[in-house]
Amino acid sequence: MKELQKTAKADGVTTVFYETLVSDETAKTLAGDTGLRTDVLDPIEGITDSSRGDDYFQVMEANLKALQTALGTK
Repeated sequence: MKELQKTAKADGVTTVFYETLVSDETAKTLAGDTGLRTDVLDPIEGITDSSRGDDYFQVMEANLKALQTALGTK
């Protein structure tokens, strides 16, 4: 974890991503320890009620928006 924290700081990382189908615990711990945000990237293997879309295209658009926000782009 310490190595991840150092890398995140050195590389200017703003967001720790996690997938919808796995626990967010590690991502939130790392983010909390480093003052970073967390966000979700949906791998589309299993659309759930918490997915940000109902089909492949909607989910990929949501993933794109999350990445754009994390990278500070439009």
